[in-house]
Amino acid sequence: MLLAVILIALGETSGALLSELRPSVQRVARARVAANASAHGLAGSAEYDAQVTDRAVFATEAGLSFFHTHAEGLGLLVLLVSPVATSTVPWPMARTIVQVLVVVGGLFPLGYLVFSVAVLEGGIDAGTALAERWVLTPLGTAAVAGLALLATTVATRLVRRAAR
Repeated sequence: MLLAVILIALGETSGALLSELRPSVQRVARARVAANASAHGLAGSAEYDAQVTDRAVFATEAGLSFFHTHAEGLGLLVLLVSPVATSTVPWPMARTIVQVLVVVGGLFPLGYLVFSVAVLEGGIDAGTALAERWVLTPLGTAAVAGLALLATTVATRLVRRAAR
């Protein structure tokens, strides 16, 4: 429950700050792209470099925006699933596994913060690959697995109850 409240608070706060801090985020993003010119493939051509920089800045802003929306959404999901798992899953081991998977999956929005930083530091392709492989995919898989296990255990319980 604490994770749910923290996620919702972070999602709401980051949403409010995104519009206020947009010029600062763009300024920092452009500076990081310039500092990591080789990772972004900057060639010294003003037109080409401006396009590459604009894409990296856009990707960074998109990652921050996705953090905002996913933190709010997954916060609500964790808030709803935790008591459902506690009250409907009769087997302690299954309940613990569901809760752990949902909590780990609830950290999924942090993957978009990793994405935003990784894009600036390693380039769009390398940053995206890093965030997807090491953060977004494992955390997203945990969330889906937790929900699937919850659905399976609840369905099993309902089938057993109907068979009585």
